[in-house]
Amino acid sequence: MRKLLFAFTAVIFAITLAACEGGGSKDDSVEIVFWHAWGEVNQSFVRDMFDSFRAENPDLDVRLSQTGQGGWTDLRDTMIFAISSGNTPTMAVGYPDHFANYINGNALRPLNEFINHPEYGVELEDFIGGFMAENMQFGDLIYSMPLAKSTEMVVFNKTVFDHHGIYPLEMDRAVTWDDLDQWNETIVGSGPMQCEFLFNADSAANFYINSSRQFGAGYTNVEGEILVDNPETEAMLEFFQARFADKTLVLPIEWDQQYGSNNFIAGDVCMTQGSTAGTRYNIPTEETGKFGRFEIGIIPVIQNTFCPLDPLADPDTIDPRCSAMQQGPNIAIMADATDEEALAAWKFIRHMTNVENTRYFAQNTGYIPVRNTAFESAEYQAFLDTTDPDRIPFAMSARAAYNQVLFYRFDPAFIGEVTSSRARDEVGLAIEALFTGDGVEAVMDQLRNRLRLD
Repeated sequence: MRKLLFAFTAVIFAITLAACEGGGSKDDSVEIVFWHAWGEVNQSFVRDMFDSFRAENPDLDVRLSQTGQGGWTDLRDTMIFAISSGNTPTMAVGYPDHFANYINGNALRPLNEFINHPEYGVELEDFIGGFMAENMQFGDLIYSMPLAKSTEMVVFNKTVFDHHGIYPLEMDRAVTWDDLDQWNETIVGSGPMQCEFLFNADSAANFYINSSRQFGAGYTNVEGEILVDNPETEAMLEFFQARFADKTLVLPIEWDQQYGSNNFIAGDVCMTQGSTAGTRYNIPTEETGKFGRFEIGIIPVIQNTFCPLDPLADPDTIDPRCSAMQQGPNIAIMADATDEEALAAWKFIRHMTNVENTRYFAQNTGYIPVRNTAFESAEYQAFLDTTDPDRIPFAMSARAAYNQVLFYRFDPAFIGEVTSSRARDEVGLAIEALFTGDGVEAVMDQLRNRLRLD
């Protein structure tokens, strides 16, 4: 990997007010400065977990200052600026491609010493395998831990589907493209119980990356090679070009939107695929739009082969083409933290990711528990079966995530002439170009040129 050059370009540094929680004065207590990209709702859950952390550790004199830095890209840019200026927080959340840059700049502290400590270490075996694998991709050193993980799910208009006698919730396998092709004939149209489009994919980049696994096309590898220039990719793009044409598939840019939730609620599209963390945005709450306050259902992501919805199945029996995006931020400690600050931060990370708190955070945010025992706990299983109308959509989202846990896949993070972050951006733009009318060959040329494959 090439050494990261932190460019001193203009970075808009939005200075936000950091809320300080916990006892002790600024002179005699250890301060954990925590940067993330969450708003006030999720910050309140972090405060709750910090309160219980202090209650369980009365001899630890520590306080928390947490700051939301805007969106995830804003957080990454602010972190790079902070690293280059030597003014980093104690700990921060981020995605693997963000952390790859920080690691290359020697800005993250390895966590092995904490993980393996006889007194305050953790048993990694209880963490979801795919989540830990994502955090163990940088060699022998572990620089981060899973914290707020999510995946994608499909929300569908159950009122419309029930009307046509189609019941996706009763299927013991994932919905496939063959199913969508069949349903298109019934659900897409201008009738009173039809939508103009069948299926929306919120993230064009996620859609491309996940589809590349489902269709056996290449994307990237751990060496940082870009593997998109092949006949399988061309066939995949031709497949989606046809589905764009017959309105089986649509992207939010059809409505000049970043996400499809508003148009799903309005009745323009009958299915929408997006993050489990965004469940609340797909719930119709008013008698507006074509279908009013319709009933929703939530299922795992669309697949391209037979994928059984059995989270307890033998993983070796699952077709490797069964794939669902594994996403959501991990948490790391910065190298500039003092030993005392780093230890306090680690103990808080350990607290936030214990069985009780990962379950608590998941049930209230739409994220996924990071521990197997939290998934399997009686409390979480009861949550999945809730009859509380206000909680049912979140429980359905969680169950969809749980049912596809054996499909979780992640892509390697790397830097170099073309970074993993750049590759992600470019494949998303390629799908959008295909949607707006560019031909398959033009899109392939765009990928070759922008990803420097010529």
